[in-house]
Amino acid sequence: MFTRTFFNQLFLFKPSQIPLTILSHRSITTAARLKKQLNIAATPRPKIEQPAGSDELYKRLYVEVRGHDPAVLDSYEKFVRLVSTELDIQLTNIENPPFFTERWTLLRSKFAKKKYWREYEIRTYYKKFHFKHLTGSTASTFLEYVQRNLPEGVMMIVERVRLEPFSEKLVPPSASPSEINTDQQQTS
Repeated sequence: MFTRTFFNQLFLFKPSQIPLTILSHRSITTAARLKKQLNIAATPRPKIEQPAGSDELYKRLYVEVRGHDPAVLDSYEKFVRLVSTELDIQLTNIENPPFFTERWTLLRSKFAKKKYWREYEIRTYYKKFHFKHLTGSTASTFLEYVQRNLPEGVMMIVERVRLEPFSEKLVPPSASPSEINTDQQQTS
């Protein structure tokens, strides 16, 4: 979102207003470096009003991705990193567990002789993304965006750990046993 507004500001300049040092460099300039050279002030993000009801809070969010091609999973990892930085989501860990190999030794055809055995092998590669401290609306937006861009032949498993308030029946540790008994007698 930042780069889109920044580049919109950049194209509002006339070519004569852009310094020659920027145009003459052949190196790749990042948006932040270009912004600093042009002295463009950062545009504030619009404030979004929160709904009246309280939002769910997630302590952790686990996203597991499984596929048969490790190159596809690596490119998808780059995409998830980019999305998490854009949405200001804390990506704590990315696991690469060892791949699972499934092997079958079968005959080439149903009525073939034993010398026509064939080895078939399927490898399943995994990636696990660990996210921390999310609100419900951010998590749903993130998951919707990530699931829409899931490549073909890739499976996703999502696990959420939600924060729940303690029930009212639980007593704080500072309360003495006599206070607990009087509270129970008053309620019954």
